[in-house]
Amino acid sequence: MPSLARRTFLVAGMLAALGVSAQPATALQATAERILHEVTGAEVRPYSTRDFGREKYPAGRSVRIAEEGSEDLLDKVRRKLPAGLVAWTGAGRDHSVENSTGVELAIAPGRDQFDILRAAATDGANYSIQTEDIVKELQAWDREFGIDIWMAETDTVQMTLKRLPKDVKAFAKHLYKFCPDVVDQGVGSVAELARTIAKDKAVYLWWD
Repeated sequence: MPSLARRTFLVAGMLAALGVSAQPATALQATAERILHEVTGAEVRPYSTRDFGREKYPAGRSVRIAEEGSEDLLDKVRRKLPAGLVAWTGAGRDHSVENSTGVELAIAPGRDQFDILRAAATDGANYSIQTEDIVKELQAWDREFGIDIWMAETDTVQMTLKRLPKDVKAFAKHLYKFCPDVVDQGVGSVAELARTIAKDKAVYLWWD
């Protein structure tokens, strides 16, 4: 196992890559641990996960909670977050935990909601879509109509829309090109995808 100094160096490097200064890293992580424990009462893990629990992300902090009520807990956590931290739910499956249930509630250093995707290492690898490709696409959506990313894991992102796109049908066609599985293995047609977006003011992305 790396020495404490080595682990501190590695975490500092990851924080620097996210644009968060290394100096307050320990304070930020301590704050993340305190908030997660205060809100959930669960034991806080000194990492968040990637690849369905197969990889630990040491800059993050997380708890496993029941899926029911997880959105309310996320909202409570987010209301307590200081600048420099982002929170999300993810990892319904956790291969590091035998017979895992529920979801992960995680906090990690980040400047904005798009760092959630980087912390979760979300991609569409089967379609040669990398994390930064998703970030770029969702940033464009955010500029156009506003989004709130609340869930991210290895191959999945969920978000609410602050406003509906001006042309929902055209947006649904574009979304299908970007993420075919939401139609081909999901709602079944672009027309149904447009109807669902308009009804729920939400988007679900999943690359099988």
